[in-house]
Amino acid sequence: MLTFSNGLVVYLSGDTGITAEQDSVVRRHYRAGLAVMNIGDTYTTGPKEAAFVVNELVKPNAVIASHANEAATKNGKVIPGTRTDIFMRATQVPVYLPLSGRTMQFDAKGLCVSGC
Repeated sequence: MLTFSNGLVVYLSGDTGITAEQDSVVRRHYRAGLAVMNIGDTYTTGPKEAAFVVNELVKPNAVIASHANEAATKNGKVIPGTRTDIFMRATQVPVYLPLSGRTMQFDAKGLCVSGC
């Protein structure tokens, strides 16, 4: 959990799976507005499990997909059928992809306001 000076609370999932604490601690106690969610499926949540965590447990306002362990984009578009594509289609909040050379900025609620 990270809290920034603008009040933004971010959940960094790291190398975790699905846990009850994602509901009780991350959502209900810390009230994370943004999640950085591992979708790699190697000893951690895969894209479908990660979408469940985001949609049902953490319930942030936005999410940044991380650790996809794949080439997820080509010519600026998500490649169909990739873990990233599966995660994005299954997630009910905006999903942002970390791209080299692009800086994203989020407000206190976890809404992307720049670089989206």
